[in-house]
Amino acid sequence: MTTKAQWTWLVYMAGDNNLEGAGRDDLDEMKRVGSTADVNVVVQFDTEEQVTTRYRVGRSKLQTVKKMRGVDAGDPKVLTDFLKWGIQQYPATHYLVDVWNHGGGWENLPSDFDYDSIRVARPRRAAKLGRLKRSLFRTTVRKIHRRTPAERAIAVDCGSHDYLDNLELRLALARALPRGRKFDVFACDACLMNMFEIAYEMKDTARLMVGSEETEPGAGWPYAAILKRLVAKPSMPPADLGKLIVEEYGKYFKKSRENATQSALDLGQIGELGAAIDRLADALLEDLSAVAGAVSLARDRAQRFETPEYVDLGDLMRQLSTRLPPHSPVTGAAASVLKALGQGDGSGIVLGNVTCGSRVARASGVSIYFPHPEDYSPDYRSLAFSKEGRWNAFLEALFQA
Repeated sequence: MTTKAQWTWLVYMAGDNNLEGAGRDDLDEMKRVGSTADVNVVVQFDTEEQVTTRYRVGRSKLQTVKKMRGVDAGDPKVLTDFLKWGIQQYPATHYLVDVWNHGGGWENLPSDFDYDSIRVARPRRAAKLGRLKRSLFRTTVRKIHRRTPAERAIAVDCGSHDYLDNLELRLALARALPRGRKFDVFACDACLMNMFEIAYEMKDTARLMVGSEETEPGAGWPYAAILKRLVAKPSMPPADLGKLIVEEYGKYFKKSRENATQSALDLGQIGELGAAIDRLADALLEDLSAVAGAVSLARDRAQRFETPEYVDLGDLMRQLSTRLPPHSPVTGAAASVLKALGQGDGSGIVLGNVTCGSRVARASGVSIYFPHPEDYSPDYRSLAFSKEGRWNAFLEALFQA
């Protein structure tokens, strides 16, 4: 492939687990539209059969470009290799990287994680279960929640007993950047990934990030609806594509009446939001003994998700503001965080946000880690935001208080 397209959509489909059947269903959705001269849809699909195949998705057919033995989808070198190959073979003006798999936010899996627990269902049957969540918590949440600390990840490969943590995810994309520039969109068709910590980790690898604060229902993204509109208007800029994904996702799950979230984030504004969170942390630390009770109550009343340590950032700010005096420095700092988040109109980091179902109605597009003391994971200190920002210092001081 030598002709330069407008878009190349690179799907890293880590299906060596109980989502293999869901992956085949999504390939069928992609085939309903397929690639064009202006839009390449390219997939690397790793399966439980220990076979990995690279496809260019055509209309009503899959063009097998390369078939190989099963890879370790949890190895960052494997993701980098696929991205470099896709960029070379299918050059385009814009690139979207779609990491498709189980997801679990920023946290890592425990060393003794039971990979068989997400291989127990036959893949095709698992894809058809009406309430199956695209999360590794559906069968293991009770086991994992007993652990201290609770730990999670993305791109879980059962055959290789491996996964991608956030550092590996960032390095994989950084080593594959097209001609040294950022990817246009980093997307996660996976659960619980639109956290501030992950966005901060990925800020130097992509211009936009699209994903869910909550677990995704089993159907995942409505690929046919999204690709149909992209193919009809391949000249659309990255921000428009990000908002389109959010819009079509919302349409799909509002019809099915399932609880779901999806948001598009402008990573170019991550610095402003990070600075606002730092100012909030400093204001909290300044008078911690006086505000600790209100802060803890705000955490417990704020919108939370399948992983209860993940709290919606916007709703947390609103909860803080209702529990502290209007002229409190914390209240002013919370207002600055809300301003940096924006209203999905381009005024802040959130370019688009949709919620489906009453259980997640207060989600604003970005979550943040705010556990109870007994659930705190020391691994949090290793994240870029913990090293460069003030939020972790606030968490540890609150727990000591």
